[in-house]
Amino acid sequence: MWNIAICDDEPLAQQQLAALWRQHIDAAQYRLFFYTNGTALLLASQTIQFDLIYLDIRMPEPDGIATARQLRANHCSTAIILLTNYDDYLEVGYEIQAFRYRFKPMEETLFLQDLAAWQTQYLPQNQSITVTTANGVHTIDVQDMIYLEITSRKVQIITTKGTISSTEPMRYWQQHLPAGQFLEPYNKILVNTSHVKFFDQSKVITTGNHQLPMSRRKYRSFQAAMLRM
Repeated sequence: MWNIAICDDEPLAQQQLAALWRQHIDAAQYRLFFYTNGTALLLASQTIQFDLIYLDIRMPEPDGIATARQLRANHCSTAIILLTNYDDYLEVGYEIQAFRYRFKPMEETLFLQDLAAWQTQYLPQNQSITVTTANGVHTIDVQDMIYLEITSRKVQIITTKGTISSTEPMRYWQQHLPAGQFLEPYNKILVNTSHVKFFDQSKVITTGNHQLPMSRRKYRSFQAAMLRM
């Protein structure tokens, strides 16, 4: 699960950015943290590992630039997207290694572009994960996982090499699998986008010709996420 910080002293700016996340990204894949000043964000960063930070430049002291400098001084390598209504901070943005520099309010197209680029540059692409079964603990490659579903109250992991019955609950997998790579087309199902061959408003077809149901409520966010791949 991604930890996303939105630090802005304007409530409407916070709400607009949060609405983009809620519109396009499944709620099980992220948590939003809101801050109205740099001091609160810096304090929170001591205990929370943020995956992405939206940081307004013009705030009461410390402003966004000073906050970003302190984050970098604290060895924080998290992607920072600077937000502003002005264009006179571009050079400073390079200094603090900002991932993006965006004007407010955030445009939907730019939001989606930034999210896709962030996933590519900052999130691990290859990894393995441990699975606990009735017969012991196994290690499998995430890329081999086609989809997961709950059957008879157990999570079944369908992989390219067979099916594994996990004792971990679905919430565990929602929190530990790469959120941008695993989407939820239907309740109690997670599918690896790398194995999606076709989808429409009623179904998803994966590697191995598995056919999964598509929820009408989840179709739009699923489609948006797939278009960014």
